Amino acid sequence: MNAEMQPLFWRICDQDSSGFEVVSLFMPAGVAGEEPAEFPTEVSFRSNRKTTHPVDLRWSEDDSDLFMSLLDRLVEASEDESLEVDIGDSVIQGIVQLVALARFKVPWLTDELTGDDFITEREEIEVGDLVALNTRYGFALAIIVGLDSIDATCVMLDALMEDDQLMVPDHSLLVINRHYVLPASFADTDTGEDAVFH
Repeated sequence: MNAEMQPLFWRICDQDSSGFEVVSLFMPAGVAGEEPAEFPTEVSFRSNRKTTHPVDLRWSEDDSDLFMSLLDRLVEASEDESLEVDIGDSVIQGIVQLVALARFKVPWLTDELTGDDFITEREEIEVGDLVALNTRYGFALAIIVGLDSIDATCVMLDALMEDDQLMVPDHSLLVINRHYVLPASFADTDTGEDAVFH
């Protein structure tokens, strides 16, 4: 698949009439007799839609930009080389999952989640960076899926726990002030492979 040519859609469907829409990546039939293909994600969201038939939504420009930004972080290709993407690849499916979370999940309110402020060296951050979020429940690993001058939009890779009680599940979407975004080495679950010791 050529990442710039193939139109992509989100297929949302309330399969069991539970009020939760399940999100899949849908690729309509292409040229040369290709069959349409659907790739389920683990993303679902509450909906008030009355019918259960599938609805296809074309990827927005924001969806495509985020996908390409995340892809650029993982795949190196020369400028004159056409980028071929295998949607069946587990890394690509992971990127699609992140894009779906950013598109369909409602962000958690972070007013009550942020931790105490402290002085430390800050780093420039970009979409696709692994970071640690300074929360009142510890330093949680996350990946940045959106940025503006004040806030970072992140997908949580760790759950936030307090006394064995789940406070915020992993794969939640958070919009948090950039001041609380720290290098990934701060994360409680970081392996420390990229740590620099002084």
